[in-house]
Amino acid sequence: MRQLQLNIEPQLDARISDFSGPSWGHVIDAIRQMHAGLLNRFYVYGGAGTGKSHLLSAICDSYLELGKTAIQVSLLELLDAPIEAITALERYDLVALDDIEAINGVKHWQKAVFHLINYNNQEGGQLVFSSRYAPIELKLELPDLQSRLTQAVSVKLPNGSLFADRQALVMSVLERRGVHLDNQIIDHLLNYGPHQASSLLVALERLENLLKGERTKLSNATLKQIYALIDEYQ
Repeated sequence: MRQLQLNIEPQLDARISDFSGPSWGHVIDAIRQMHAGLLNRFYVYGGAGTGKSHLLSAICDSYLELGKTAIQVSLLELLDAPIEAITALERYDLVALDDIEAINGVKHWQKAVFHLINYNNQEGGQLVFSSRYAPIELKLELPDLQSRLTQAVSVKLPNGSLFADRQALVMSVLERRGVHLDNQIIDHLLNYGPHQASSLLVALERLENLLKGERTKLSNATLKQIYALIDEYQ
């Protein structure tokens, strides 16, 4: 099992290979260092839609492929659970904590995460955190936790402004899923669709669902429907 039996969103469909654009190189390098055991804490941050949750899901999958245990949990969803729930995370090789900013102002959960970090260090586990904010911007009430997070290797995720990043993401996902899209649809998506990774992946999934079962040349009406879907993100 990769997830606690709590009110948590399902795993996202993402793989490390999806993030192959030139701006993602420093992120992938850090993940490789984690695989090699050179990093025990990794912190990623960026605005809404930049792909933080997708990336954490991909990191968990990469650990499972290595025969290790991994779990991704949104702290925003975990806040309503009993504080003891966090002890269930101690048995995983990798714990990916999404939405770390959700515990700002919730000191008992800050203490719980702090103790998880300490336990993780003692047992040789690894932790990944994600947030909309850089570690120094969190302003947590527990200074020891703020210090631990600030000491982690942190990277800001690309915002998708580079065409090559969007193209690499889309082409990698389509190839992995064995999906073929007409070139004019891909061009429209890359040029007029959302730029940020998460939003781009959502748009791509919507397109796949819309075109499911299409085996013949697309009609003008269908193309207009597709373009309208893509243009919603402008």
